[in-house]
Amino acid sequence: MILAAIYLSSQYLNKGDLAAMTTYLLGDKPPAPQPVKPVNADAAQLAPGRRHYVAVCAGCHGREGEGKPHVAVSMAGNSTVRNTDARNLIVSMLDGIEAQRFPGAEAMQDMPGFAARMSDDELALLANYLRATWGGQPADVTPAAVKALRAAGPGH
Repeated sequence: MILAAIYLSSQYLNKGDLAAMTTYLLGDKPPAPQPVKPVNADAAQLAPGRRHYVAVCAGCHGREGEGKPHVAVSMAGNSTVRNTDARNLIVSMLDGIEAQRFPGAEAMQDMPGFAARMSDDELALLANYLRATWGGQPADVTPAAVKALRAAGPGH
């Protein structure tokens, strides 16, 4: 939803309107952007998640998470991966994301859901790999967290 709002409306704001909106949302002194901080995660712990990433994600998102124009977003700096709460990431992996069409030739392909193809354990390993590698977040997603969102059904 927010993707459509950005591409269909807020991208057309002029610099003055953007400055006013920023001041309204963040105050007179907005915080400086925070770079993704590396996570000290055990490479052996992340290796199974990396294997899942290469097998099911890299074809669209790129082997090193760089993304592909008009196909899939980059993993580096991705807000869903960087979020401290892994819920949106897990739901995206379970349910997928609809294709996005924008004015002109701009588009992003749909992302299939993996609820039927991957177990709770596999999705937790994948989420942890994504979060630790590109999100600066701890590898703390549990299979139980994935199971709970899976049980809640689509839309969660």
